[in-house]
Amino acid sequence: MPRKFDANEKSQIQQKLLDAGRSLFSRYGFKKTNVSELAKAAGIASGTFYLFYRSKEELFFDLVEEEEHNIRQILLRQLQSAPKSKQAFRSFFKEAFRLLTDNPILREVLLPEQLEAIIRKLPPDRLERNYAMDVQKLTPLIRQWQADGVLRTDADPELIVSMMRTLLLLSLHKQAIGETVYEATADLLITVVADGLFAGNGAWR
Repeated sequence: MPRKFDANEKSQIQQKLLDAGRSLFSRYGFKKTNVSELAKAAGIASGTFYLFYRSKEELFFDLVEEEEHNIRQILLRQLQSAPKSKQAFRSFFKEAFRLLTDNPILREVLLPEQLEAIIRKLPPDRLERNYAMDVQKLTPLIRQWQADGVLRTDADPELIVSMMRTLLLLSLHKQAIGETVYEATADLLITVVADGLFAGNGAWR
């Protein structure tokens, strides 16, 4: 019969699993890390792992959301304190792209074959909740910039968030775009989108 853990023990084990996952996934990658290695690093039996997660994909996605939260907080602080200018908004886009694509955990999600494998093991509503969180956190700031006349008001805030997320998925197509032109392509595309959202650039089409 599986051992029962009290609330404090559950919290401690959960954190150990997250710490183990962050270390192993960052070092070896998602594909080369298995449940027994995660359990061993957390100091628990492999069977105990499944009292907390149904799969390594669910643990990994918890880490993805933690990393996204940390990056979102950094970006929100930067945007709140930045001058309300086209250059500041463009810099926000570029910094978001850099932080997300440089992160060792999030880089794993940006590999096409890995993303597909991870999504297959997640509950159907998990990605929807992840998207909703981005909208919830970023919309108030976007509305404020629209009210201040910085961003165009004929673009729905949720659409702006969606465009930001779409830009970040550009790295899924790095090979198709071409290694030699990828960085320049991403930089120019971010500039064009950011400038297009800035107020005073004509009606939204």
